[in-house]
Amino acid sequence: MRFIELPLMSLEMKPGLVRFTTPLIIEPKGLKSLAEDFFNLFKEKIYPEAKKLGAPKKEANADTFPIYLTNREIAYLNFVYDIDHTRLSFETPKKELTEPLFRLLREQRIIKPDLEYIREKVFGGLREVVAALLWQVGAIKVSLGDIRPFFKVDERKNQSPIYIDVKCLPNFPLVFDFLISQSALILQHYDFDLICGIEAGSIAFATALAQKFNRPSFFARRERRYPEASLLEGIKDHEIFKKKVLLFDDTIVKGWTKRRVVEALRQKGAICEYTFVIFDRLQGGKEDLLALDCQLLSLTDRDALLSKRIPKAITLLTEMEYKEILEYFADPKKWHNKKGFPYFELKPK
Repeated sequence: MRFIELPLMSLEMKPGLVRFTTPLIIEPKGLKSLAEDFFNLFKEKIYPEAKKLGAPKKEANADTFPIYLTNREIAYLNFVYDIDHTRLSFETPKKELTEPLFRLLREQRIIKPDLEYIREKVFGGLREVVAALLWQVGAIKVSLGDIRPFFKVDERKNQSPIYIDVKCLPNFPLVFDFLISQSALILQHYDFDLICGIEAGSIAFATALAQKFNRPSFFARRERRYPEASLLEGIKDHEIFKKKVLLFDDTIVKGWTKRRVVEALRQKGAICEYTFVIFDRLQGGKEDLLALDCQLLSLTDRDALLSKRIPKAITLLTEMEYKEILEYFADPKKWHNKKGFPYFELKPK
């Protein structure tokens, strides 16, 4: 087994210490190779200066592997065996190594959505509750560009320390159903005949929402990749003529894709006055759509995502990451310049 394949039930960080637990009982014959894989990962991603992995010290229900950071400084990888799980910890005299290891291991945690826990811990409204769920199921990806590259955004030209990927939500049926139900509660006050999703991330959402309202649904391509392709799939021109269409997408940044779809719908004679998204990055999409007389509605947004009302026990966000994200959103161009990246002032196609 590779170390990155180890599922983690819990994850805790303190200065100089990272604790984590796996539901697996690690067999003795696989222990050394797992420790070696951890060392190689640690050396590659976190501390290239690490010297070597030492021989283990064995106790009744534990094994400890020394990791030589330098000739004098030693960190320790500990395995403690319980009846039905294994507790691990990493102790280091170099306290600055604990945070990047915590961020690396964070991706391996077992996802267990817990709405009741969120309702108990989050002191906010629906937008904060939804944002907390997105954090809890791992739909929010964060990188400081060290152990993982920054994310490509703005048509994959610019970079960002944060990426919102709600396409994973159908993997969590109860969460997915909750979000669709809350969306339906908001949208019951608006008049529409059909729902149009945008490929590919929002098709599942649009279909599920259409079933809630017993409305037809179809989807729009982001672009026509070949001449025979229709921009609007699953519907005929006469079926949308003079009909009120609700446009649905998973997220919005600038709103340029939505604008192209709104214009395409209106060219077919449809009425498109509302666009609904799960997540609004608050980077100009609302204003862009308002210029088309199309109102943007959303389930949650960036402000809720970064609200202090959501505790770190849910976000697992470090203070360094929080500051990086705020700096990025305050001025993406300035952030790019500080990082030494080119910044592309993009325009709608």
